[in-house]
Amino acid sequence: MGEGRFVVNVIRTDLGVIVAVADSELLGKRIEGDNGAVLYVNKEFYGEREVGEDDAIAAISAADMVVLTGRRAFELGVRLGLVAPGSEVVIGGVPHVQVFRSLVL
Repeated sequence: MGEGRFVVNVIRTDLGVIVAVADSELLGKRIEGDNGAVLYVNKEFYGEREVGEDDAIAAISAADMVVLTGRRAFELGVRLGLVAPGSEVVIGGVPHVQVFRSLVL
């Protein structure tokens, strides 16, 4: 997997579109936190499609829910205004956050 790239998976459900984005070098890793939390960055959820930043942004823009895992993925979420610095959960040194689109009717 290329440095500076992401793996992206677009999951379509009856309730909306979930986009999972992770730093590509994390794919296949089991990350353990000090508090017993475990994060699996597996291809079943995060997919195997490796993309650059522009393609990751395009996928995120169509999402109802976004899962960002890894330093670069989290920083991308900050730059896009989706998350605030400090809002992430850090597991084994890896930032992780879930973002839900707010629907106002």
